[in-house]
Amino acid sequence: MEKYEKLLNMLMDFNNSIRFAAVSNSQGEILWHSQREGIRNIVPFEETKQTIMRSINAWNENFRVKEHVGSGLYSISSYEKIKRITVPLGNGDILFVTVNNDPLTKTKTKSYGHIAEMGKILSIVDFIKSQK
Repeated sequence: MEKYEKLLNMLMDFNNSIRFAAVSNSQGEILWHSQREGIRNIVPFEETKQTIMRSINAWNENFRVKEHVGSGLYSISSYEKIKRITVPLGNGDILFVTVNNDPLTKTKTKSYGHIAEMGKILSIVDFIKSQK
């Protein structure tokens, strides 16, 4: 099994709120992708590919300040319906994940600030990176 396929399978298995996950190279070509069964796309696939390309460009821009702030670990953009997470994987490859952003139900007001479980996501990424 290709290591990026394994990465996406592990991510989808660990967290039911993950809707879509993809690995792209530095040119925006999607190498592997997975979508949760029974979930319909909120964003059309072509727009998702464009969003991934914009994310790649943003990571490339951020690379210029690396000497000042260190290497980027991940980025989260939060919207009413989803969170978009990007994680650089090395060699220009990028992990792109969308996660449900349902409001917490135990609060009196809508609260979209709940955790995306980045520690677990990064642990899975690190595990896959360590595989030969």
